Parts: sequence; C-alpha cells; structure tokens
Amino acid sequence: MAILTLEDYTTAVQRWTEVKSNYSEIQKVLSPEQVFILSREQIEWFDKQNEEETYFRADIGVWENKLVLILTPRTSAGDVKKLDNYEFAPLQFLETDLTLKQTKTYTLTSTYILTKDLSKGKEDSDIDFPIMDKPVTGQLKAVEEIESWKENAMDYLQRESLEFKGQRIFQSFYIPKADLLHNKEKMHDVVCVFGLKFSEVYQRLLATIIFVSNETGAKIGAPGGVYAVQPDPSNTYDWTKPYPPYTTSPGG
Repeated sequence: MAILTLEDYTTAVQRWTEVKSNYSEIQKVLSPEQVFILSREQIEWFDKQNEEETYFRADIGVWENKLVLILTPRTSAGDVKKLDNYEFAPLQFLETDLTLKQTKTYTLTSTYILTKDLSKGKEDSDIDFPIMDKPVTGQLKAVEEIESWKENAMDYLQRESLEFKGQRIFQSFYIPKADLLHNKEKMHDVVCVFGLKFSEVYQRLLATIIFVSNETGAKIGAPGGVYAVQPDPSNTYDWTKPYPPYTTSPGG
C-alpha cells in the first residue's frame, strides 16, 4: 500500500495548493488521460477509519512530482483525523482498455469500451423490450463526462490558474459512501477517473471523479476485465462534490 506520514500528507496538500496557481507546474503533474487506482484493501482501510456517516473525503496532493489522491478519514464532527499514516493513489496511465457494463432492472444491458487513453470506443446494447422513453444510461453519461475532461481539462485548468490563481480548482472531493462501497463484497479494485460536468448551481464546469469498480478479480487493465458503474440512476450523475466550491460539510 502507498502510505504518507502525517507530515508527508501536509506537505503534499500544500504542494498542490502552490501548483494550482501556476499552469506550467500543473502540466508537469497532471495528464488528462491518467487515472487513480484504489485497491480493495485501501478502500476497506478507508471505511474502517472513517467516522463520518455519509461522505468520505479525499484530498488532492502532489508527491514525488505526481498528482495523488489521498484518503483522509474524518471524525464524526467532519474533521480530518490525525493519523500516523494515510493511504494514497498516484495518477497513472491505464495499461489497456476498460469495459464498462451495466444491467438495468428492465433488462437493458449496455456495454461501452473505454480505451486506455480515455476515449469512447465500441458500444453495444441488448434490449429485451422497447424502452426508448427511458433516461440516458449511467455509462453513457459517465463516458461523456470523462471525454469532456480528456478534451477540455487543460484549457479548463489553464483558465482557472491564470484568471483565478487556482483558487477555484479542486483541493478535495467529497465522495458518497454508498458510491464507493457499492457491492463491496464483489469489488476488487476501483478505477477513479476525472470527469467534467456543468453545474447549474454554479453556472460553470466543475471537475468530478467517477468510480469504476472491478468486480471480476482480473488485474486492473487486463484484457477482458469488465468494470461496473453503479447501477442506481440517482447515483450516476453526481459521484463526487469538489471542494471548492462545495462546503466542507456537505451533509450539513
């Protein structure tokens, strides 16, 4: 497991705060085709340590010249717990394509191929009866947001860095526990992919993180591995809440 001491954690978070205000520095630590990968052991540790009932919190940092996702358990009052060590995942490239598959309760099975550089590849649907009035599937929405990040992330980050000195760029993400722990018994690993979506509340693009769980036991990125996006439509459009702009107490 990748571990940061309390001092390292503080240093990594502060480093990202500094990097956000300098676009040339952002380019050194972030590529829009990269993802975070969390192991089942890391997520179980996160769940065990976290006392807050509704949300997890993950902080963004820079460690050893890489953007990292740091799992930061919170107390029941919402404060980050002071621990000797914190688990983290570095930003990295996928080795091969991912297959996102979801079976809806009305027997629509949709399959999308997400290539290793986060482009939308083949798609296929198996429909047992007409449901053309149904809303868009979770995978399609996820792929659209992932593609938006891949195509627009650097322009988005450049504008935020130059015009707003990085103050509006994400420092943390609040993650609904139900999303990350979905079908925990079958989960082996989780691929965490950045996405961009438009916020009606803030009237601008915001970054999100989309969780794609590996429920097959296959090695991450291995050919034939099938990854499942959470099947509940109410969870598919808002996986995480970035801070800023969201409050540090999303449940309050």
